[in-house]
Amino acid sequence: MTGLDASFLYMESPSVSMHTVILMLMDVSQVPGGYSFARIRRLFERRVHLIPLLRRRIVEVPGDLYHPVWIEDPALDLSQHLRRAKLAPRGDRRALESLVGELLSTPMSRARPLWEITFVEGLEEHRVALLCKVHHAVIDGAAMTTVLERVMTSDRDDHVVAPPTSTWAAEPLPGARQLVLDALHDRLRGLSRLPRLLGRTARAAVQLLQRTRGHKLSLPFIGPRTAFNAPLTPRRSFATVDLPLADVLAIKTLTGCTLNDVVLGVVAGALRRYLEGHGEVHRRPLLASVPVATGGLEDVRLSGNKVSSLLVSLRTDVADPLARLREIHALTEAAKDAHDHEIGGLLEQWSEYARPWLMQLFMNQVLPRLPRPPVNLVISNVRGATETRYLVGSALDSIYLGGPLLAQIGLNLTVWSYRDTLHLAAVGCPDTLPDLRALLAECEHALAELVVAVQSAGPDRGHRIQSHE
Repeated sequence: MTGLDASFLYMESPSVSMHTVILMLMDVSQVPGGYSFARIRRLFERRVHLIPLLRRRIVEVPGDLYHPVWIEDPALDLSQHLRRAKLAPRGDRRALESLVGELLSTPMSRARPLWEITFVEGLEEHRVALLCKVHHAVIDGAAMTTVLERVMTSDRDDHVVAPPTSTWAAEPLPGARQLVLDALHDRLRGLSRLPRLLGRTARAAVQLLQRTRGHKLSLPFIGPRTAFNAPLTPRRSFATVDLPLADVLAIKTLTGCTLNDVVLGVVAGALRRYLEGHGEVHRRPLLASVPVATGGLEDVRLSGNKVSSLLVSLRTDVADPLARLREIHALTEAAKDAHDHEIGGLLEQWSEYARPWLMQLFMNQVLPRLPRPPVNLVISNVRGATETRYLVGSALDSIYLGGPLLAQIGLNLTVWSYRDTLHLAAVGCPDTLPDLRALLAECEHALAELVVAVQSAGPDRGHRIQSHE
């Protein structure tokens, strides 16, 4: 296991579970042969070979000498991973979201592969929800889109799956002696690379200061403390909202910024409205951690993590929505430039030296005691398919991705674009953010406000934002 993958295991605590959830709403009205849980399960089992990560489980190294290892689970039992749930008659979106929150609140056993799929029945209009919960140590957003492209098709009738080209063989559990010897070998090899990494990091720090001189980049530990930047409990809430992609693309075109900039601008406007409505007015802008893939366009993965993060000010201290978007665009471009030239890849390399006790000390003792959180929230953006996708004859109607929370960082927002819609999902802790749906409702207002602001400004003012793409 890489250090970056393992770090998501080390981050866990009694109040923090590092798993993600994908909620897919499927139209099963035209499934060949009709829908039944038993039949869909059989069809799913035939596709397990397409997703190798489903067969892998972790094995801890004695004494935490090094990162855990992956093995092909010798005791894989799909009945422990494929589940069925049913909502009350004519189950609505709120009931479904409540169920997702309950499942997010439950950690997964590390004694078997770290994933679960729940088929949720009882929805309206011939729909079934597929709720996929998977640990972040297993996969990131970029790899997840590749997995979905592997198992889904662009044709409803194209549901024949080629058999596996090789026979799968489970691996026996490795012995303690072998685990220790391999761990010591890997640690020694890592120590030999440390001087070079230290030199590269020092050079990157100097170059970063030189390149960002004059930019108004946000630095860590200067964001305000909000109600959701508080100690978490294990409970989680989940909420969704759909935004028209056409409106976001229109703003992107008229201003010359990126789609991700518009998403950040919408979230910033929503947070400003929400916090002011709850009596919170902050002079300092909220800070967002924005995950970015580091593998490149050629990186086609079915598991693992290759991800870094940008620190972006949301300029929630700016009242005018168009001026706020302009500020966000400039700060994001500067952050991307610095990341691409100096920072990208360093996090992944340093994570190889992460240790469970050190990560746990930081997550459980240091982070909760900081006067302010390093960031206020996490905002992710995943680009999905532009045409309808099918899974064994079921049409994918919508898809939502919910990410994990961290100590003092009690809000995670993820946008997944699919066809003509931006599907926005939020994960929060109901004990620090009790009205998550109200926050997402503000996203609709913020988008409408930004549309009006851009249209009222006219082309001259709108195009003052210059794209650096």
